[in-house]
Amino acid sequence: MMSRMLAIVAMALVTALTASLGQWQMRRAAEKRAQQSVLERAAQAGPYALDGRPLAAGQISGRLVQLQGRFIPDDTIFIDNRTHQGVAGFYVLTPVKIKDSSLHVLVLRGWIARDVQDRNRLPMVKTPADDVQIAGIAEPTLERTLELKAMPEPQPGDRLWQNFDPDVYRRWSGLDLQPFIIRQSAAGSPDDGLVREWRTAGPDVDKHRGYALQWFVMSAAAAAVTLYLMYLARRDSRKAPDHAD
Repeated sequence: MMSRMLAIVAMALVTALTASLGQWQMRRAAEKRAQQSVLERAAQAGPYALDGRPLAAGQISGRLVQLQGRFIPDDTIFIDNRTHQGVAGFYVLTPVKIKDSSLHVLVLRGWIARDVQDRNRLPMVKTPADDVQIAGIAEPTLERTLELKAMPEPQPGDRLWQNFDPDVYRRWSGLDLQPFIIRQSAAGSPDDGLVREWRTAGPDVDKHRGYALQWFVMSAAAAAVTLYLMYLARRDSRKAPDHAD
């Protein structure tokens, strides 16, 4: 009897957990759909010419931005565990000093493959030395990947990061930064070996909905097993002999 009760509790926990994961995937789908709506509205608004005036992240989030400035390659960082067509690699983030300004803006320049023999070896990235024209989409920050444990704050010289944190980067670089990043567009970008095939939110929305459906099906199956075990436990309790005097 005790083992059956433990099984009931375990299956009830599985039901709750899988249902919660399904709801989380649906929330992610809604977030991605909202992001796509922002991008669609921004595309209709036309490009924004970024100069040296400080801005709030929300002012141009999702807008197509154009700017002129110079890359600061010594403050480039590489964001680990990013894939392209199933290949492991890094996102490359480099600050740009905005022309005629002391302000900088971080540019997500693209993706580059990892060294297959040494996953921590940083690739060489071609970076223009002169002023460049950059176009891309303004975003508040970079989507984070799952961290199994809290990572220590990067030290000076640490350029391989698990995730990007704008506040940590400000402390690490000491640069005066706009509070957003620019996801560089492929059109008109220099031939620097970086991949800029950015995915739109559409496929991600369908992906999250598909995952949610799988979790909900598992939750329904676990709920059915839980109810069946409860039925068996109740039936057995009725069949148990009465030992009362």
